[in-house]
Amino acid sequence: MDYIDSLELKRKILHMLVGISALLLLIYNIITPLIIFIVLIAGIFVSLLSLKIRIPLISWFLDNFERDKDKNRLPGKGVIFAFIGVLLVLQLFEKNIALASLAILTFSDSISLLIGKYFGKTKSILNKNKNIEGTIAGILIGPIFACFFVPFYLAFAGSLTAGISELLTIKIGNIKIDDNLIIPLAAGTIIFLIGRFLA
Repeated sequence: MDYIDSLELKRKILHMLVGISALLLLIYNIITPLIIFIVLIAGIFVSLLSLKIRIPLISWFLDNFERDKDKNRLPGKGVIFAFIGVLLVLQLFEKNIALASLAILTFSDSISLLIGKYFGKTKSILNKNKNIEGTIAGILIGPIFACFFVPFYLAFAGSLTAGISELLTIKIGNIKIDDNLIIPLAAGTIIFLIGRFLA
């Protein structure tokens, strides 16, 4: 396994561990949106500061988990966008929908990349960097975890929408919006809309 594969594997394992931890902390009301907001602001500050100086523990994480292309722009970009996504779904949706959306982010995103990278053969027509096999795996794994919070048909609809939206490249100006923000918002929105208007 080369360095890129090893880095992506480590990143996705960390992604799942952080996602599971966040879900548990939210389920048991250990963290609140205010705490998440404070951590987000502190994270942005630390990210910008790490461009200028090496911060011992933060630098170790960046050295071991950050893609080279992001190290000199916005270190920890994925984590920052994930915190923004968590905060937004908690504010926009009922808690069960927010938790289902975060479960989809935690598991679908990681599984789709890993299956696509290691077993994928068919490139997506929407995104040449993604494989159909990975997208299908992510769409199928998401509802298994999201259905702890919403009915299965809503969990599947959320996972399907998140899987499709992950294939799209969304930019505001020159800034590409990270899928850690797109996935929970797309999943939460469709779960809310179907639950409200079609259920």
